[in-house]
Amino acid sequence: MTDARDREGSAIETDIHAEADRLAGLAVESGLALRLMGGLAIWLTSPTVRRPPYRRSYGDLDFAASSHERPRVDDFFEAAGYRAEKLFNALHGASRLNYVHPLGHWPIDVILDELRMSHRIDLRGRLSRPGPTISLADLLLTKLQIWQINDKDVGDAVCLLADHAIDDGSETAIDSGRIVALLRVDWGLCHTVERNLHRVAELAREQPPDGGACDAALQAEALLELVAAAPKSLAWRARAGVGERVAWYQVPEEVRHQT
Repeated sequence: MTDARDREGSAIETDIHAEADRLAGLAVESGLALRLMGGLAIWLTSPTVRRPPYRRSYGDLDFAASSHERPRVDDFFEAAGYRAEKLFNALHGASRLNYVHPLGHWPIDVILDELRMSHRIDLRGRLSRPGPTISLADLLLTKLQIWQINDKDVGDAVCLLADHAIDDGSETAIDSGRIVALLRVDWGLCHTVERNLHRVAELAREQPPDGGACDAALQAEALLELVAAAPKSLAWRARAGVGERVAWYQVPEEVRHQT
């Protein structure tokens, strides 16, 4: 198979896992506010997802970037050997960008400033961290905010909680303060995340991860306790009174890549 090559002459990796590692590392080296997210970010940071029962395949790469650096994001992926989807980016470029592999192997999706799926997760000011991915707390939230969550995403959350302790003071800890700060002011997000944390705990007990430094089920339950104990905002309490009588989550629009 012919190698795809960037402008520097180095080959784009033929394996999507290695390519995720390459691009995430280049983003950090460049000083660009661009960080890996999604399933491959969990693969990069959480070894238990690489082994059964949670090992799975990946079909695309997901990144988050600052909208202030959109021209640099375009330059970054062009230099890395990718082609911008010009029509899509012209229509949706205020919030989202797509890039394609030169041989069509996988697409790259970049969200700008915030994730908008079932709920909104604001990432402004959080994309220049030292690591190659968005913060582990944000990464966990991107999975737990999915109302119609599937087993794949629940499994990703299990592995993240199995490999990283909550608030142990290390650089690889999951910051519960970030999670609680968002959930205590947004009843809808809180409701979805609490429901999914129960599913995470249940799955972790039914299918324990192979290895991992932590008990994922106990960590999920600890997060639930922290959220329950946090003082809630007036807006949270008002929305809680309405409950499920009014929709509290969005149904995300499917993105079709123009390959």
